[in-house]
Amino acid sequence: MEHVFRAYDIRGVFNEELDAAFSVKAGLALATYLGGKGTVATGRDVRESSRIVEQALIAGLCSAGCDVVSVGMLPIPAFNFHLWRGKYKAGAIVTASHNPPPYTGIRFRRPDGTGFSRENSEVKEVYVKGEFIKRKWNELGSFHSMNTDVVLASYRDFLLENVSFERPLKVVLDPGCGAASSVAPELFRRAGMKVHTINAQPDGTFPGRDPYPREGTLDELQRLTVAVGADMGVAYDGDADRAVFVDDKGRILRPETAGVILVGDAFSRRRGKVVANVSCSMIVKEKVEELGGEVVWERVGDVFITEAIKKHGAVFGIEASGHYYPSFLIPFDDGIYASLLMAEIISREKRPLSRIVDDLPSYPIVEKTVDCPDDKKFRVVDGVREELERAGYAINTIDGVRVDLDDGWFIVRASNTQPLIRVTAEAKTDEKLKSLLSLALEALERNIRRR
Repeated sequence: MEHVFRAYDIRGVFNEELDAAFSVKAGLALATYLGGKGTVATGRDVRESSRIVEQALIAGLCSAGCDVVSVGMLPIPAFNFHLWRGKYKAGAIVTASHNPPPYTGIRFRRPDGTGFSRENSEVKEVYVKGEFIKRKWNELGSFHSMNTDVVLASYRDFLLENVSFERPLKVVLDPGCGAASSVAPELFRRAGMKVHTINAQPDGTFPGRDPYPREGTLDELQRLTVAVGADMGVAYDGDADRAVFVDDKGRILRPETAGVILVGDAFSRRRGKVVANVSCSMIVKEKVEELGGEVVWERVGDVFITEAIKKHGAVFGIEASGHYYPSFLIPFDDGIYASLLMAEIISREKRPLSRIVDDLPSYPIVEKTVDCPDDKKFRVVDGVREELERAGYAINTIDGVRVDLDDGWFIVRASNTQPLIRVTAEAKTDEKLKSLLSLALEALERNIRRR
């Protein structure tokens, strides 16, 4: 089961790739890595398997001597906030984020709420060796449960203290039956908004839509946003670290479009650097530089973005998957706070969100996913790199294989969380986009066949 350790988390199908026995060993491994002492916070998302995985994880942690405080079911940004404001040695939240309902996962966190990166590999090494600290019966770690409502109240109060609205808005929220269901609607109502909701009951089977909000899964949100005359709609993924925005015309915003709008607000507080992953649109660099900032490119994944933010003192971070990092205030990504910030911007503007969007540049862009087994996908991407280098292309290998040309770019990269390879291409014309996409997909398909 060690293959479920990925670049920055643990993830797999429950009882097929990741079960309760694995979770006990994962808890033992984390506690052993921590020296068998200190207090670890745990939490979970809404999935049917999450309570089982969390309890098994706690058993491992306490068996190796760590004290544990469970804060219950909550969005990962609220869990991160609790860590950041608390006194913990580490955190571990059970979540599979945007993956389908059969999946589960464990994400280890640092005391500041950001995720393990190199530490994840080190915990894996402990897990594989199997040489765990195991305390005597009278030396076990303690276990306590904390009232989730208290944790969430502190998080809500903090966010509301750091936004202000010039007028009330009408918003439609779609938590997707995920962890945001218990937080986002109440938060917007307390901010004085008129709130309409869909899929706002926590349900680990995700009956309303897929936990991954994207084009094709948000039709109801788009229709309702227009039907009620809302200023914006927002969809969250399963644990609310992602947010997807819908404008007043019912159009889904590309994450980079929403990102540069949020950057403008961040720069009104403090101008500086913006960290963006290498899958982001050309508009990020264009707009950030136009606003007097600088873009720092980084690989995909919250742990890598947050480390780059710290290294460069950046004021904001953007990922093309819908993660936003308001690092002028907090050190981690937060889909819920990002949606409040977007509402704050709209409340100040005399233009509707659709007009703000239309005033920004936009280029044709397409994303494709190709299924590829976990044990093969990275070798395939390496093969694509070798082939394109032989063909004379200049390659950026920060994350996968990216080729930049004067009038467009494409990237081929293995997913860190699923058995697939993602291909993204963008160009200034539809004709060029078609050419770039064909080049990328043909190279990918050849290397899948070879390997």
